[in-house]
Amino acid sequence: MNTTYKGSINTPTPSVNKATGNQFTIDYRKLLMDGVQYWWLFLVTIGLALIIVTLKHRYVQPLYNATMTILMEDRGTEQPQSDMMEGFGLSSAMRSLENQMAILSSWRTMRQTISELNFNISYYKTGRVKNSEMYGNIPFTVQYDPFVPQLTDVDIYLSVIDAKTFKLTYSTEGANYYLYNKQSQSGNSGAINYDNTHHFGEWLDLPGMRIMIENHSLSKPEEKGYYFHFNNPDVLAAEYQRNFKSLRSNENTSIVKLFLTGKTSAKNIDFLNKLAAVFIRNNLDKKNQIATNTIRFIEEQLIIISDSLSDKGTELSHFRTSNQIQSVPAQAELLFGKLEQLAGQTSQIKLEKNYYQYLNTYFSNDSLFNQSLAPASYPIQNSAVTTQTANLIELSMEFQTLKEQGSQETVNPYIIELKAKMEIARQTLLKAINNQIAMINRELLRITEEEHKITTELYQLPEKERQLFGIEREFSLNNEVYTFLLRKRSEAQIQKASNTPDHSVLEEARYAGQVYPIEGSDRQKALLIGLFLPFLFLVGKQVLNNKIGGTDDVERLTDLPIIGNVIHNNKELPNVVFNHPKSVITEAFRRVRARLEYFTGSEKCPIIAISSSMPGEGKTFCALNIASVFAISGKKTLLMGFDLRKPGLNKVLNIPKHNGISNYLIGQAVLEDIIQPHSDLPNLYILPSGTIPPNPSELIGSHKTTELLNHLKQQFEVIIIDTPPMGIVSDAYLLARHADSMIFLSRQNFTVRSVFTNTIKQMKDEGISNIGILLNDIPVKKSVFGYNYYYGSKYGYGYGVYGNNHGYYED
Repeated sequence: MNTTYKGSINTPTPSVNKATGNQFTIDYRKLLMDGVQYWWLFLVTIGLALIIVTLKHRYVQPLYNATMTILMEDRGTEQPQSDMMEGFGLSSAMRSLENQMAILSSWRTMRQTISELNFNISYYKTGRVKNSEMYGNIPFTVQYDPFVPQLTDVDIYLSVIDAKTFKLTYSTEGANYYLYNKQSQSGNSGAINYDNTHHFGEWLDLPGMRIMIENHSLSKPEEKGYYFHFNNPDVLAAEYQRNFKSLRSNENTSIVKLFLTGKTSAKNIDFLNKLAAVFIRNNLDKKNQIATNTIRFIEEQLIIISDSLSDKGTELSHFRTSNQIQSVPAQAELLFGKLEQLAGQTSQIKLEKNYYQYLNTYFSNDSLFNQSLAPASYPIQNSAVTTQTANLIELSMEFQTLKEQGSQETVNPYIIELKAKMEIARQTLLKAINNQIAMINRELLRITEEEHKITTELYQLPEKERQLFGIEREFSLNNEVYTFLLRKRSEAQIQKASNTPDHSVLEEARYAGQVYPIEGSDRQKALLIGLFLPFLFLVGKQVLNNKIGGTDDVERLTDLPIIGNVIHNNKELPNVVFNHPKSVITEAFRRVRARLEYFTGSEKCPIIAISSSMPGEGKTFCALNIASVFAISGKKTLLMGFDLRKPGLNKVLNIPKHNGISNYLIGQAVLEDIIQPHSDLPNLYILPSGTIPPNPSELIGSHKTTELLNHLKQQFEVIIIDTPPMGIVSDAYLLARHADSMIFLSRQNFTVRSVFTNTIKQMKDEGISNIGILLNDIPVKKSVFGYNYYYGSKYGYGYGVYGNNHGYYED
């Protein structure tokens, strides 16, 4: 066995091994050539995509967008207010932009907007392909009884008979009732099928509804030309909430843009305008609610002070009349002045105490989590209570906003955490209020002790004068407090009357274009899809193809040299070299012969084994023609059919059953009897396989094979061995040990990549060298310029022009 490279062509470094199995990379050249080949596929997919876009824009219900701009002003301050009566406005935290945007997009706001619009019934015009919603100028209207449950979400078809008569048709397997006067659902209808004729302008008691249809412009007979259905306002509010979006213009402004998507542009505009009106009105109502609560608190205190003032005035008048006392000495007046001052402080402190007790009762209520907070406001000096109150109100607004958006308290972890924060804030506030009440009680105790001291001094004055000063003191105190409360009530009423909303509309709602479908965008997408799908098909064709496609594939899979490319044989006879000596296939085998001479070097009688990874790759065909091309060159050549399992040479050469190699190896025949000269080609001899033995591997591996080859090398100049497939049986590996060079076949679009690479790896593991790859069965395609022979995607040779080969090659 010769294991060294004998030619002048250098093999790649043995340490480099590309045969790794199923590796695959996209062949961009082949992809480009496939794209040119399948140009019609791109044309078809682009055309179909554009047709689909055209049909879509003709028959799909379009969606329109409406937009408006509002200004959300921030009039609050983050610092605690020393006078909370001023403005009766919400704190800045309560009016934070994020909270206001959440309130604006909440389900409750949407539901309130729906209730103020005439959206309870939707009207439609039927078409041949699509139906269109009518809004605004409607040829008929439906009046309904709000005290009777109405059937919702059921299409009720109206067929016009004449200007006075119509027919109603509707059916359902079961739908919900809605009672509009109570704004609530009212059970399920069950199955209904209705079809009857009625007159316009009459109240109709129908299954599932009570309605009257008024005709405005209908007169032409039309079968099911229109239909309408009742909407559930709750469901409608949720639908508008899904289609609504609000965005800030930028992070540094409080300008917010509102967007609404829907099937009817005019309806979108009306909804946005009404939504803004409801949102701004609610904001003003919230501010007025705080002012109203404050006025109510002051009036409750006024009632109490008014009774005391009236009683003391009557007592003072009666005392002066009965005792005829009009003035008192200066000392007594000084003492009584001090008492009046202390009494005034006591009244102010008691009012403040009453407010703290009001706050304590307000925030101790268990309904804290079920309503928005709007406590009365009164001037206090405790900044901790003021700040904590504002914090609790902010948390309450965020909690109510999340509830309105449909979040579940028992599921949403953020709501659970928010409730815990609210409870902590409430407990902190209540503790601060109780501490403040305790401080007020201590202050009242101090004032009481001081009053007691002054009263003791007064007891030294005459009894009647002392009594008069006491009555006057209490009357003056009540009068001052009453006057103070009247002034504060007037201020609160003025402020309430002058309250304005924090938000305003900058731009009224307007049409903002069609958002679906968009023709320009859809055509671009269709063009991209039309290009992408064929491209994906071509890439998938490469990816899913596990066969070797050409020289590029071979070069990616192995570093072994390619010694030749044999095009597809369309000749009837297998020995193309002999029968068509001027053909392109013959020329390809001549190039293979030239390369093999470099491989074998100066070897006197080289043994060349021809094998492949799997059956059907053309080993016998190539072996016959390579042997023929050597014989034509004048060398005495022997072609051996060493595939003892499935002899192919006998069939190709039509050799009848004859003794051959297997008979020689078992001693049943001699060489002179089994070697046959080729009938037509001088210098070519055939050694057939012989009888199929039961143990081919043992025969090939015996010393008789070595003796046979050594003996034949003395008689011939070139020996070509047709071996079994190396990827299936081990026979070829045993024969390769005797060969000076190995031709390994790969058939284009037939050889499996994984089998090819595994066989190459096994050959290298066995130490087999001098291996050359021969690519077989390359397709031939005819163009207007002659024949093109595609060697993968890398090589392309054109022979002849318009079929004129100038005598060089046969067609």
